[in-house]
Amino acid sequence: MVGSQEDTSDTKIVRWLLDTRPLWPVTAKAKTKEEVQELKNVASRALNLLPESEQASILRYHHIKDAKMSLASHLLKHLVITKYFSVPWLESTISHKRYGKPYFLHEYQNKFIDFNVSHQAGIVVLIAAISRRSGISVGTDVVCTHERRDADHAHVDKEGFLDWLAMYEDVFAESEIDYLRQGSLSLEEIGLDVRGATLTTLAKDVLSTCERRDQKINLAILVDGKLSEIQVDSNVIIDAKIRKFYASWCLRETFIKMIGEAFTASWLKDLEILRVKPPKAVPEANGLEEGEVIKGFKIYLKKKTDSTKTLVKNVMIDITSLGLGYMVAGAISAPEDLKVSRNHMGKWHILDLYTDIIEIAESSLNSHTLVK
Repeated sequence: MVGSQEDTSDTKIVRWLLDTRPLWPVTAKAKTKEEVQELKNVASRALNLLPESEQASILRYHHIKDAKMSLASHLLKHLVITKYFSVPWLESTISHKRYGKPYFLHEYQNKFIDFNVSHQAGIVVLIAAISRRSGISVGTDVVCTHERRDADHAHVDKEGFLDWLAMYEDVFAESEIDYLRQGSLSLEEIGLDVRGATLTTLAKDVLSTCERRDQKINLAILVDGKLSEIQVDSNVIIDAKIRKFYASWCLRETFIKMIGEAFTASWLKDLEILRVKPPKAVPEANGLEEGEVIKGFKIYLKKKTDSTKTLVKNVMIDITSLGLGYMVAGAISAPEDLKVSRNHMGKWHILDLYTDIIEIAESSLNSHTLVK
């Protein structure tokens, strides 16, 4: 106990990741829908673990990558219930709230679970909180800066960075869009590690106004107090700005999903997550190596009545880089009488489809008891 607050140390936070890209390979077909139907053969062992209604929803997808992520998402949701509630796999029934957030309806009096899933570019993530207290909510989102890179670059090349950013103005607060428009970047964010160097005011302005790729940009910097000049490829600058945008999107989506709403929420423009800094990509990564974790963001909600801002308390949110192109965020919210520790979230654990999921599910199906 801290003062009158109970802490969440008895709350189990689960953060899982499953990479579907190498799973269930299928032969290319003339029609993408036919590729999806191939899952009946190559993914039969996994599909057979799910109720017929869930199998049907997976096989309705038009593209194999979407169907595979849906299959993985269903498996993770059933797994977290079976593993932490000692519920037979067949009884781990998934329901959905108004805006699609999944939940498990159960009759346990002293055990509660809240969980959320996200998927992007072949990666599926799940976050869950298992507690003796009700009222704890979680959310997650995963983004891939590389998935739409060609389209993003094409738009920036034709219309400029600010025009590209303008497409997303409706889902950000004005303060957030202004921050992204300003394009404030550090030397570190554009890949420069010059000991004792700082950007001059002029260099900051040059970075801020850089809108195009395929240019050479000269920056005035101070190195140990002495004026110097370096040249930077504008492609690096634009990619850093785009990465910051995707980090902001990821955090915002995570918070909204934690609340259980969608980007149509009436308070969407009143939510502010200030001065987001993206976690550094993992250099020369071959897979999903976990990189920098950034936490401690200030979150505000603006009152519609008088436009004053209120700091959102007892919410913990962080964002982690995975490999070169992925970022994943997780958030947990607790009632006011529960203390949330910033160090309670833990790492994202990459699961193995067979040893971590299928074998547990099949064992449960065979014995109707949890194999711990």
